[in-house]
Amino acid sequence: MNINPEFNSEERPNIKDTMTEAMGYLYKKFIKPKEAELGRDDLDHIALIGVIFKDIAEKAEAYYEMQEKGYKKNPHSLN
Repeated sequence: MNINPEFNSEERPNIKDTMTEAMGYLYKKFIKPKEAELGRDDLDHIALIGVIFKDIAEKAEAYYEMQEKGYKKNPHSLN
């Protein structure tokens, strides 16, 4: 049963936005409550993981956009 008449199951969520939401949830529920217990190395690792997740999300979004638009031969591509 779909209670939202404007919902379109064909719409794909934006991966970068989804990752941002997920990272925000993890921060609020798990990282922020333990922030006082975390050392500098822990915080550095968490920041690095955040950067890695953002990079993964950007690449995934670019891939999905490319797939949706279809491959167009690029004269500068080596593949």
